[in-house]
Amino acid sequence: MAVFAAVVNTGSFNKAATLLGISRPAVSEQIRKLEELVKVRVLQRSTRTLSVTPDGEKILPLAQSVLESLVMTDKVLSQDELRGKIRLSTTYDIANKWLLKRINEFSTQYPFIEFDFLISDDRVDMIKSRVDLAIRVSAMDEMGFVARKLFDDELEVYAAPSYLDTLNEPVTTENLLSQRWILISNLKNGGELVLQRQSEILRFSPVNFFETNSPVFAKDMVFSGMGLGLLINHITRDCVEAGKLVKILPGWKARQFSCYLLYPSRSYLPRRMQIFINFLMNSK
Repeated sequence: MAVFAAVVNTGSFNKAATLLGISRPAVSEQIRKLEELVKVRVLQRSTRTLSVTPDGEKILPLAQSVLESLVMTDKVLSQDELRGKIRLSTTYDIANKWLLKRINEFSTQYPFIEFDFLISDDRVDMIKSRVDLAIRVSAMDEMGFVARKLFDDELEVYAAPSYLDTLNEPVTTENLLSQRWILISNLKNGGELVLQRQSEILRFSPVNFFETNSPVFAKDMVFSGMGLGLLINHITRDCVEAGKLVKILPGWKARQFSCYLLYPSRSYLPRRMQIFINFLMNSK
C-alpha cells in the first residue's frame, strides 16, 4: 500500500524507490503483489506514462494513510536515533580493564545514549536477558549471532615478588609441578596446562592449585603471593609496570584467545547501536 501511494505521489517508479530507500525492481514487485492481492489493476503504465486506474483510485486514500504512517514512524525513529538505551553484557574484567574508558569517551560524544550494563562472569543468555550487545572471550558457541573480533590477547605465567621470595630456587620449566598455581577455570584446557615457546611444547597437570572463574580475582590472588598464575596480559599490564607482578618464563605462552563483540543481527539495528558498534570496532 505504501509503495503504491509513493508511486502515485512521485509519478515514477524510480522516484518512489528513492523515497522509500528500496530498489526499482522491489517497487515493481510490491505493485505486482498488491494487484494480485486485490485482484484488480491499480496502475496503468507504459514506457512513458503512468496513471491510476479507477479501481486504484478507490484504494488510494487507504494507501496514502499507510504511507503517511510510515513516514511519521521514520521521523519519530530518526529523532530518537541518538537517544535511548543499550543493554550490554560482559565480564567484570573486560568491563573494568577494557570497556570502562571507552564508555566514558563515547558518552562524552553521545550524552543522550544510555547504557544498562549486565556484568557477570557467567554466560548470559542474550535473548532471555534482552541483551543488545555482548563482549565475550569466545564466540564459537553463539550460533546465529554476528561475532566481530575486538582484540586478541594471551595467557602467560606471572608471580608476585612476595611468592618468589618464598622459593628456594628460581622457577624453571623443570620445577613447575612443585609450584602452587592460580588457574582461571574457563581458560584452562581441562586439568592440563600447555605452555609453548616457538616449536617447543610443555604439558603438565598441576597438583596444587586454586581455581576461579574470575580473571580479576585470579590476578588478585597472584598479586597476594598465593602462587603462580596463568593470567591475561591486558589485566596484568598495570601491575607489571608498577613492579607488583613479574612475568615468569619469558617467551613461554599458555594460549592465545580473541575477544568478540556479539549481537543478534546486522539488519535493522537502531542507529544508536550502529554508532556504538562502529565506535568499539575503531577504538584502540
